[in-house]
Amino acid sequence: MVESLKLCLMTLFHPIVVTEHIKKQRERKMNWWPVIILLALALMVRVFSIYVTHYPLAAVEVRKANLLLECGKLFVPVLTWVLASYAMTTILDGETLFRETLLFSSYALTPYILFTPILNIASRLMDGNQLGLYVVIEFGILAWVVMLMIIALKEMNGYTVGKTVLMIGLSLFTMVMIWAVVILLYTISSQFVQMVKEMFYEVVYRID
Repeated sequence: MVESLKLCLMTLFHPIVVTEHIKKQRERKMNWWPVIILLALALMVRVFSIYVTHYPLAAVEVRKANLLLECGKLFVPVLTWVLASYAMTTILDGETLFRETLLFSSYALTPYILFTPILNIASRLMDGNQLGLYVVIEFGILAWVVMLMIIALKEMNGYTVGKTVLMIGLSLFTMVMIWAVVILLYTISSQFVQMVKEMFYEVVYRID
């Protein structure tokens, strides 16, 4: 765990070193605990953010907060990116493994885990007039996370800058397609369940 903590901190300022370390450990058995712990911490930070952010600056009202939805907002983009980027790198001469992509993506959440709670606490000293500053800092933290994931995509697969840009575009397109398929399947299954219910009620009604 000490090594994982060091890697988290190194991810902030030396992400390329972390990618090289992960690739060197390829032959060793994957340690899933860093992934589990970092994702759990990210979830805790998200819940903390909902309840601590000063009301005039909060994007979500505490009384209307849906924790399941908030979990989805956090995890769905990250996990879909991992799946989509790995799928594209597999097709286009990538060198990374799925578990490596997932591991570094978890490490990439370190800026969010460390600095979002500080921002949330600092928001208690702000008012509505400082909303712009709060949003800029919040966006900066998320941009930091995204940049770390892009660096990992480039370095762990040995891509050039041009090919990295291409892979980003293809991965984003794949993410959209994954979401579209999931939504379509959900819609079809919901309609099917509703049809079965109506048929069941109709049969029961006729029997009565």
